[in-house]
Amino acid sequence: MVEEFPPQKRLRAEAEAGAEAEPETDPKSTMEEVDTAPKAGDLAKRWSTWQMILSRPTKFGMETGALKFVDGVDFEPDETLHAEVCEACILCVGAGGLGCEILKDLALSGFKNIHVIDLDTIDVTNLNRQFLFRQKDVGAPKAEVAAAFVNRRVPGVTVTPHFGKLQDFPPEWYRQFNVVVAGLDNLEARRWLNQTLCSLVRFEEDGTVDPTSVIPFIDGGTEGLKGQSRVILPMKTSCFECTMSLFPPARGKAVCTLENNPRVPADCATYVYMKVDDNDTQSTGTFSVNEQVHLLDDGIGGLVLSVENVPEGAAAAATFHVRLPEGIERRGVPASNMIGLRQHWVSKFGEDKVDKDSRLHMTFIHERAAERALLFGIRGLTYDKTLGAVKNIIPAVASTNAIIAASTVNEAMKCLSFSGQLCNTYMLYNGQSMAGGVDCNNLVFERVEGCVACAPPQVKAVTIKPTMTVREFVEYVKAQELTTPRAVEPIVYDSEGDAFYVVTGPLATMKASNLDEPMTDHVDDKETVMFMDSTWGKDVKRHVQVSYAA
Repeated sequence: MVEEFPPQKRLRAEAEAGAEAEPETDPKSTMEEVDTAPKAGDLAKRWSTWQMILSRPTKFGMETGALKFVDGVDFEPDETLHAEVCEACILCVGAGGLGCEILKDLALSGFKNIHVIDLDTIDVTNLNRQFLFRQKDVGAPKAEVAAAFVNRRVPGVTVTPHFGKLQDFPPEWYRQFNVVVAGLDNLEARRWLNQTLCSLVRFEEDGTVDPTSVIPFIDGGTEGLKGQSRVILPMKTSCFECTMSLFPPARGKAVCTLENNPRVPADCATYVYMKVDDNDTQSTGTFSVNEQVHLLDDGIGGLVLSVENVPEGAAAAATFHVRLPEGIERRGVPASNMIGLRQHWVSKFGEDKVDKDSRLHMTFIHERAAERALLFGIRGLTYDKTLGAVKNIIPAVASTNAIIAASTVNEAMKCLSFSGQLCNTYMLYNGQSMAGGVDCNNLVFERVEGCVACAPPQVKAVTIKPTMTVREFVEYVKAQELTTPRAVEPIVYDSEGDAFYVVTGPLATMKASNLDEPMTDHVDDKETVMFMDSTWGKDVKRHVQVSYAA
């Protein structure tokens, strides 16, 4: 009889069993060569907790809360409910540290139809926490490797990978999903996804939201020991754009600070990488104050304090005042005895670009950064800090990823089964509290009036003849100035999110045949179409309801 484990414990045990099964004498052995996948019958036991929850009544179902978004549909306990819910189509956005955990949790919760999208490839530095990847996978697309791993290890689950950007798919592509769970690492991707899901929401004739068009967006994020998860019901709750004021503007280090006044160890590493990665060839004798140089006779680094003498028209004969390590200063250093960081790099590696995964390349950058730190009296620069600065590595803790992923998948199950109160609307996890235990709290974010993503659309009504063509309709909207601002080069979408009028850009050729077709071929009576225009900005959209009359 198979011992019953909680999902994470059991997965860990099987991973360890798989690792032990690999022959020690063959480092190239892979998990495909060892059949450690659990049987379908064993997997069903992992879902027993969900089946128990969904098969018994509760007074705390989502229908009692403020986030009810499907009127007339309440939680009804049923022994078959789990199986029905798990037929839903789920999109996991991101296959990094958090995305791997989300995929694992979705698969082990019983969801059978999962899609995963990610534009990154696997890096060596990912392997310590992104447990779906192995050394042999370095350089391969994350989405494809993660999907193959889960498909192999969890029978009955189909994970479909998509290697690319979110924007590579048209808005209507996202309509196939019942829930979107995101583990992204940047704001712009979140904003685009939020905007897209809001644009897919349809409205009834009385202006109320059509609940069948609402695709719940569950967003998770982690940084070190902290994390957050939130539930966004497009056009019903506050959206991601409503809370953009929470994020401080991105601040990079000014070049003048890196060159003249580095403050922390990472500044030294960033400066060296910036100089080494610069393809411009530096002429002999053109060094500036505070520039880091390499002295050829001593084989050590130095810092230019001043230019002492530059004979007219002979920069190569210039002399410099240079500071050396330990505070030693040397005057009258000839330009012929000095090379810049880029020249030093070329002397060792030729014209090769910096390979951030090369230990040899990164050691060179670290050694030069350590010299600069010493010259400015900055302590604490380690190889790991150099690597973090150059690769812009965000601190990640596997346990935090596991907690936030579990939270997002739990919310996904509640969205689909109505079996519990949804997170209203933002859960903040701060790790260990000062008083001991876990610091975790819930915040309610309200919708922002006039939000560019989720503000109720202002719909203009227009009545046209059924014989009017698509081209004539758009020209009529322009002439009557039914959109404010006036449409110039619009793209027009039907209520399903499919663009049927495009006159510029790559889609124009594909949609050219629509221009002389009657509007009735593309838009039903009383249907609302959406206008977007490149001259308005990407977040501005206008709506026109089309009615037909003879």
